[in-house]
Amino acid sequence: MKLRINCERCDARKINEENYREFSSIRIYTEELIVDDRSKEILNRLPFNIKAEEVRSKDLAEDPGSKTLSINGVHEISPASNVAEGSSLTINGMLKIAPGTEEVLKKYGRITVNGIILCPKSIAAILPFPGLSINGLTKSYPDDYVLMDNKYKLDKYFPMRATENSGYFAATFIYDNDPETDFGKLAQKNIKFSTDKAYIRKCHLETALPLINIEANIVEIPDNCKVIVSDKNELDDSFVNANGGNLYIIGNAHISADNYETLEKVESLTVEGEVTADEECVQRLNEINARYEKLTICKGKEIRDVAMGIVDRATLEEAVGGLTVRDCALLKIEKDVPSELIRQRLQIRDCAKVTCTNEQKAAVSAVSRDVAFIGSTNIKSLFNGLFGFGEDRDEEQPAPSPFEDDTKYINAEFYEL
Repeated sequence: MKLRINCERCDARKINEENYREFSSIRIYTEELIVDDRSKEILNRLPFNIKAEEVRSKDLAEDPGSKTLSINGVHEISPASNVAEGSSLTINGMLKIAPGTEEVLKKYGRITVNGIILCPKSIAAILPFPGLSINGLTKSYPDDYVLMDNKYKLDKYFPMRATENSGYFAATFIYDNDPETDFGKLAQKNIKFSTDKAYIRKCHLETALPLINIEANIVEIPDNCKVIVSDKNELDDSFVNANGGNLYIIGNAHISADNYETLEKVESLTVEGEVTADEECVQRLNEINARYEKLTICKGKEIRDVAMGIVDRATLEEAVGGLTVRDCALLKIEKDVPSELIRQRLQIRDCAKVTCTNEQKAAVSAVSRDVAFIGSTNIKSLFNGLFGFGEDRDEEQPAPSPFEDDTKYINAEFYEL
């Protein structure tokens, strides 16, 4: 029996040797491999063949877990947080600090925030304290306000559920989602809002404005519009049938030539972001006086919503009007594609990873937007040097056929041995 593991990140530090003795061959293809001294010995004994772009050696004994924490995303510290004395915390994203956490914060030896700290004003008053490093912004709100979602939707049920004499805070914005929302009832309950930006329907402005902090940026929404908050929106039949023909989109929108008839159902369109549209749709956008921050016209062919895509020279030469690749997890540019042809005919949007040669990289970067990684397809075999394998273990092995009955496959973003 053989085993093949394909993943972006593989952690081998907790490997149990008994779990892998039955396999005659184990292949791991990963971008990042994490090992320690114990796991290196086990991997060396078993029939592992590993190809990794990066190998990191880290011993679990040197990482006490409860004292060192690294978070990519959102992390919250509350009075109930269990923190060991001298702990270290690194946040790449947002750190939320609840009221009454002064004593908990004193237990940290170091806090590094690359992003935003969201905290009550009582905590903001003691920032920055020793050991705190902030590379970003600090947003504060009144201690007695209720912390809501960063982008909070006000619907018709909120006035019934809100507690009298309460304040509510949204870090990014509040949007008036429902024409039936009773702002008069909110005023009677003495409800207050604090936020950076508020989207309010025209019919609610007079009643709503006294409830919102004076510093907030107010955006007036037409009464007949449906407000959609989403980074990516495809204007097709299902989207318009669900949301109607009057659209206010906080995010980006895409319109393909296949949905031109759908676009004819749209009476008004506002997009607080970028509209990408096929050339055939531009005239209709002008007819309805569509408003947007940016318009990108897509010409020629399009590849979208695929897990893996390949662009070779023949494909680009045939795409006289150009080629747009969008929403692709992994895109490979073949070596035979000249850089000049890439610049002339290719557009890449919203892709996770684009692999190309070093010679193509500058051209690919020039035609790409919202791409997480652009780089070489070469996989460095660092495993050999780390474990002292012979030259024969470093030879490039052919990928096993998907029809090999005796091979088990594991495909994941993260895999722990």
